[in-house]
Amino acid sequence: MSMMAVRDALTDRPGSAFVRLPFENLTERFMRSSGLRRRFGVRSQDEYNTRFLAMTQPQKKTRREMLEEFIAAKPNDAFARYALAMDCANAGDSEHAELHFKTLIEAHPEYIAAYFQYGQFLARAGRTDEARSILTAGIATARRTGDDHARSKMEAALAELS
Repeated sequence: MSMMAVRDALTDRPGSAFVRLPFENLTERFMRSSGLRRRFGVRSQDEYNTRFLAMTQPQKKTRREMLEEFIAAKPNDAFARYALAMDCANAGDSEHAELHFKTLIEAHPEYIAAYFQYGQFLARAGRTDEARSILTAGIATARRTGDDHARSKMEAALAELS
C-alpha cells in the first residue's frame, strides 16, 4: 500500500495534499486538561517529566562521598584511604588531606606511595622541612622493602627541595 493510499484511507479525502490527524495537538490538550501548568509551573509534558525524574532518581554521589562511605565501612583499607587523601589534596582540602595521609602512614607504614604523595603535598604547601622529613622516612621504608623505583623518585623529589 502506498503512502498516498494510506493518506486517502485516513482522511476520506482522496488526493488531499495535507493530512490533519485528530491527535495532532494531543500534548497541548493534555497540558490544558491536566492542570500541570497551574499546579507545577511547567510549560510542557517534557519539562514535567524532567522535574519528576530529578526528584525521584537518586542523586549521584561524588567520588569523595563514595570513598568516605567505604572508609567508614572498612577503616583499615589502605588504598581507599590513599585515594581519599589524594582526592582531598586535589580538591584543595588541605586539612582533610593531611589527616588522611597521616592516618594512612600510621596504620600502613609500608604504603610507600603515601610518603611520596604526602611529601609532594607538603612541598606544594610550602612546608619544605616537613616534606623533607616525610620523604626521608619514605626513602628509608622503600630501601627496607626493596622498592628501588619509589626510592629513586623520592630521592629526586628530596633533591628538588634542597
